Amino acid sequence: MTIPFTRSRTDAPTVDIAWYNPEINLWVAAANGEHAGMVEFVDGHFTVRSSTGSIIAEASSIPAAQAALARHIETPTAVEPRPFNKRDPRPFYLRHAA
Repeated sequence: MTIPFTRSRTDAPTVDIAWYNPEINLWVAAANGEHAGMVEFVDGHFTVRSSTGSIIAEASSIPAAQAALARHIETPTAVEPRPFNKRDPRPFYLRHAA
């Protein structure tokens, strides 16, 4: 069963987003009647994807993930954000140091 709900708060973006939960660990967003993106719970964190399927953010909670998608809908960014669970590799000169 799919139950739509909309977010309406004073600090929320002006775009009206309807969220659907078609499966466990999957939330799909619709804005103005069109697919706007989705949130998946994968490997202990929430991955936010745009309407084209590209990853736009990762979050630690559903409200944070939904807010990230709402911000992206309001002002899409061209730069891919760095995921919080990744780290830069060590420089070559430090890899074999004790």
